[in-house]
Amino acid sequence: MANIISRACVLIAALISLSLLGSLALVATVAEADNAALLEKKLDQLRVQARKNKGIIDMDSNTFEEVMAKPRDFPIVVLFTAISPEFQCVPCKNFDPEYRLVASGSIKKKADSQLFFGILDFKRGQATFQKFGMNSAPSALYFPATESIGSVPQFDRYDFGKYGFQAEEFANWLSARSGVHLSVRRPFDVLAFVLKLLFVLLSGTACYALYARAGKVVRSKYLWAGICLFTIFIMISGHMWNQIRRPPYSMPGQGFVAAGFQNQFGIESQLVAVMYAVLCGAVISLISSVTRIEDAPKQRISVWVWMLIFGFMYSILLQTFRLKNPGYPFRLLF
Repeated sequence: MANIISRACVLIAALISLSLLGSLALVATVAEADNAALLEKKLDQLRVQARKNKGIIDMDSNTFEEVMAKPRDFPIVVLFTAISPEFQCVPCKNFDPEYRLVASGSIKKKADSQLFFGILDFKRGQATFQKFGMNSAPSALYFPATESIGSVPQFDRYDFGKYGFQAEEFANWLSARSGVHLSVRRPFDVLAFVLKLLFVLLSGTACYALYARAGKVVRSKYLWAGICLFTIFIMISGHMWNQIRRPPYSMPGQGFVAAGFQNQFGIESQLVAVMYAVLCGAVISLISSVTRIEDAPKQRISVWVWMLIFGFMYSILLQTFRLKNPGYPFRLLF
């Protein structure tokens, strides 16, 4: 009798265990189905917003948290910016059209390779800026697809100092991290093409007229020496770096010189070019002009004047290097 009761108890316990396992499996299946339905609903909403706004999803702190909430098995890049006029953020205004150009090309991608683009303005997302510890803008963060529910999602930050503000560089950086091929197609600028064509025609006409009527001027060694010096000053002052990286011309409150040898303002390269031009002019004057002065006292005064100009300007140039890097060890007069 005892054996029968014992076996019955074991059988009942087994049946209860199987029932519990079945219930847990059913709950897990239902939860997984709910997550899949929630994810599909979120994706549909994001696609609709992206199509309505040329690939851009406008965010505030609440919508940012909703998009980042689990489940999120899709990648998204968010531009933290301060485009509102009261902030006067020149880099934000420079990068905004480039960012939108990349985003507009993303809406043509297939759904299974969808990459979403969001914009969060400081005016509407101060809480999110504080959450990520941001005290400057713009900042582009790429959030890969993840199942993590951590308080701060994992991200990769775009380095403007290294890659610049151009849409092509940003698209290449983003493609390397997301695995989604992004191509940038700029709209054809008819006005710019017409202006360039007119410039070429007018330049050709002017060159022909000058060569025909002023052959001596065109063949002058002084003219070509001046052109060569001008080209040298432009190149050694960082103009080509500006063309590649497209830095801002200046930033309010940061002076004319950007800190660090990896950063530079547009106005900074112009000032350096002027310094080099003055230094070169002083040396040329000492070599060619001063030696032609026959009056000894005047010649001596001219030497001192040009030497003073050279020393003063060279000291300013060294101080500029010290502004770029406070550890720069050299100085001249001050």
